[in-house]
Amino acid sequence: MENGQVKRLVPTWLKWAIRIILSYLILLASVLAVTIITILITFSFIVIDGMTDSRSLGAFSEERLVPVSEFFWKLFTWLVPGL
Repeated sequence: MENGQVKRLVPTWLKWAIRIILSYLILLASVLAVTIITILITFSFIVIDGMTDSRSLGAFSEERLVPVSEFFWKLFTWLVPGL
């Protein structure tokens, strides 16, 4: 070796284990982020409906956004063992 540098080799199985764990964590984070954003939009629509005395945004959120947030929350709890 030149200049006394020792090159370490990382085993292939360790590289793949780290990649799988990181991809799992990224999947969890993205599912949770979509869930939180959907819930925040739903609450915003309900607050707007309460201030403006209309019911169109509330109906839209109950029809479209609530099932999406429920699906993603069930997906998140299914992906995390023990929840």
